[in-house]
Amino acid sequence: MGSTNYHFKVGRFSCLIIKDGGESRPLLSDYTTSLPKELEGHRIYMLGGLMYVERKGSRILIDAGNEPADRDRTHGASTTLQEQGIVSQSIDTVLITHGDSDHIGGLLTEEYELVYPNARYVLHQELWDAWHTDPDQGLYFPTQEPFVRRLAELLVDRVDTFRTSTDVAESVRAIPALGHRCGHTVYLLDSMGEKLYHIGDAAFDPVFLAYPNLPNAHDTQPEEACATRRTLAERAIAENAMIVGSHFHLPGVGRLRQLAKERYEWSPVFPDSPK
Repeated sequence: MGSTNYHFKVGRFSCLIIKDGGESRPLLSDYTTSLPKELEGHRIYMLGGLMYVERKGSRILIDAGNEPADRDRTHGASTTLQEQGIVSQSIDTVLITHGDSDHIGGLLTEEYELVYPNARYVLHQELWDAWHTDPDQGLYFPTQEPFVRRLAELLVDRVDTFRTSTDVAESVRAIPALGHRCGHTVYLLDSMGEKLYHIGDAAFDPVFLAYPNLPNAHDTQPEEACATRRTLAERAIAENAMIVGSHFHLPGVGRLRQLAKERYEWSPVFPDSPK
């Protein structure tokens, strides 16, 4: 199993994108039925992952990747963490964008114990509440029930929740960005005049930011998700902020430029990024 990662900086933050999963390049038409002509035949990258952030000795994870038992992948986060000398006990904060298994599965070992035993865990109150409901309410996938029950049990004394935009660490802000899943959240890093929005699954691929009104069949609330993407695009442009998404192809960091009303162009920040 190979490891794939990318280092970059945001002000005083040292960031490491870590890919965790199996890479695929599905057709955009697999995700939406409202394609403009210029996007017919367009393929997107789908390779999940997480991001490690370090500043002033604090070690933060944004999401945690797949479950250890999930072997159907070409890239493994645990391999990269080991290669980088990042010990799980040293992680002090885990920021959760949402509750899909490819984002929270890496929080528990195969024995259902915490991988990051010394961390506090930050998530939207709606997601925390969802983990205490029956799966038939549709707030998480039924196959996740044993996992989320155990996770909620282990986090009860170490979880911080929020409902509105909140500072969750020094120079890190949680911003609710609803529509994809229950309690979906983006995280803003803001340091020395540089900003980065980690948008989780608010957009699977930069094309969903360039065309924010494209519905994604995997969003539970498609209209709200489109509104979230429009807001994120406008905000990032106004702040000249960088954006990275959980599934973007490495390096996956870019900026947006407005072309027309609710139509944008994605420009990679780093020269080795695919367009």
